[in-house]
Amino acid sequence: AAAMGVLVAWGQAWRMPPFPDLPRRAVHLSGQVTGVEVQRLADGTQALRVVLRGARLEDGISMGMPPLRRWLSVRLRADDPARPMPGDTLRVRALLSPPAFPDVPGGYDAQRRAWFDGLAGHGRALERATIMSVQAGGGAAGWLAGRRQVLAARIRAALPGTEGDIAATIMVGADGVVAAPERAAYADAGLAHLLAVAGLHLAIVMGLVMVALRTALALSERAALYWPCRQIAAVGALLAGAGYVLLTGAHLPAQRSLLMAGLAVMALLAGRRPLSLRALAVAATVLMVLNPEGVAELPLQMSVAAVMALIAGFDALRPTLSGWEHDDVWLRRVAARLAHPLVASVLAGGACLPVGMAHFGAVQPWFVLANLLAVPLMSVWIMPWGLAALSLMPLGLEKLALVPMGWGLGVVTWLAHLVAGLPAARIGVPAIGNAGLALFFAGLCWLCLWGGRVRLAGLAPIMLAVLSPWLVARPVIMLAPDGRMAGIVTAGRLLTGPGAHPDPFVLREWQRVTGLPAGVLPAGGTVGNVACHAGVCRMGNVVLVLASRPPAPGLCRGVGLLVNLPGTWGCEGVPSIGRFDLWRNGAYAIYPQPDGGLVVRTDRAMRGARPWVMRPGGAGLPNLPLAQAE
Repeated sequence: AAAMGVLVAWGQAWRMPPFPDLPRRAVHLSGQVTGVEVQRLADGTQALRVVLRGARLEDGISMGMPPLRRWLSVRLRADDPARPMPGDTLRVRALLSPPAFPDVPGGYDAQRRAWFDGLAGHGRALERATIMSVQAGGGAAGWLAGRRQVLAARIRAALPGTEGDIAATIMVGADGVVAAPERAAYADAGLAHLLAVAGLHLAIVMGLVMVALRTALALSERAALYWPCRQIAAVGALLAGAGYVLLTGAHLPAQRSLLMAGLAVMALLAGRRPLSLRALAVAATVLMVLNPEGVAELPLQMSVAAVMALIAGFDALRPTLSGWEHDDVWLRRVAARLAHPLVASVLAGGACLPVGMAHFGAVQPWFVLANLLAVPLMSVWIMPWGLAALSLMPLGLEKLALVPMGWGLGVVTWLAHLVAGLPAARIGVPAIGNAGLALFFAGLCWLCLWGGRVRLAGLAPIMLAVLSPWLVARPVIMLAPDGRMAGIVTAGRLLTGPGAHPDPFVLREWQRVTGLPAGVLPAGGTVGNVACHAGVCRMGNVVLVLASRPPAPGLCRGVGLLVNLPGTWGCEGVPSIGRFDLWRNGAYAIYPQPDGGLVVRTDRAMRGARPWVMRPGGAGLPNLPLAQAE
């Protein structure tokens, strides 16, 4: 199995087309629109982001060359009146950039994600776009994307404001429309999964359809006599779930849940147990074969961890809960009913906690309280009204259902802000590394697969994985791959420079790795063991030059390592890191050693020569034909 897994991953990695060499200047380009989504910008305005496939670059050496084999993501101007639809051919002048290099060695790899997604790069429109031809094609996927865009617009028109944005997100998968403060509140409250099309929403949809079908069949005496109500309802619910996955864009968590649901329906038809760890194993195996790169991504890890904990946890607690449900004391029967959502929240949230630590570098202690109230409300009020709204859309009466749906979403949003405002609602922690994450899943598998007391031995690797960020050295100095930003860890804070406005994306990644609050390096003075003056900061025997300046007398005295961000000069006989080193090797991280020495790690050394690791400067393969002769 391990050998087959390696073979599948190798094949998936090498079958992808290479990254193209995108121009470093503004370029006119055209391509077919296959996806459109609304993106909310930092200033609150909204702009369209389009997916272009078969893009042709129309300037310079790229004139007349074949279309790109990878797709482009281009953000149109906020004041652009163009409203492209999937299938349209769009022409625009844009500034393109390749996928970004990791901001810290071993950090989030956007190039890896882009390689497997088929993405060539991102673009920002400099002028208004022109729709050259309307609805030229797009196939079934383009048609679904167009219907999704129309439905999202109708939902937001009937239910304006935050509630409409959230409704469009969970009903038709409209990503990027929810404002950043709302997303932050949901994340800090442990409710971020409600703003994504995940297995929870699919389970609610299928559950509602199954209950409705079984009720309708049970009310018909003839149907009750001749039709197996349970099996027919399960098949109908599966078809409804498949429609929901297609409508919302087939996100990976929903795909996994649909596959699990399909196995459950097959089990019902065969008279077998619908939910088990065997079914989860089959579903996970199929997903890993179809999408092997997803093993290292958040959706698959979190979904498998949550479902595994739910199945194994309820198996272990079934005798106790079943006994309470049939007890003569009514208080125990009520407690058993109330215990189900609480136990589910604790099991799923606890299993996902280390995964969240690895990918987000944060812990939300109040997630149980928030989910205990929000998830039932989503199940019994919000999603039923959402399904009713979709049913009423052909009649133009969707507002009748969207308004009460908005009431429920308003309560959930209020709850998210309330929980996010509680003390220690979000605690920053150092991110768990890949080795720690693998150790956690090994312990979780042991805990869930074994029976009896021997299963408790799985708690040891789980606890070791959770504590691993504090057991290994963390970087004390980090350098961004573009050489425009440096970070120093001192006095329990992450101080960045130069300037008072650091790159928010780089800062977020550095905080994820260190788990520390952020600050700014002083223009002059001392903070902790860092002393700064005139654009030069000294930390022990490390000198960090932030401002462009010639070498000063005495600057190299007692220096063990010189970091010169804007310049190329160094100190004779002293190891140095300059802007060309960052250009060649990507991000740097400097770690302390117990003997007082330093260990320097680079992004290129850690990622190696994998196919998605771009050449220095983000250079790809030129989009040129092969020579006719040598």
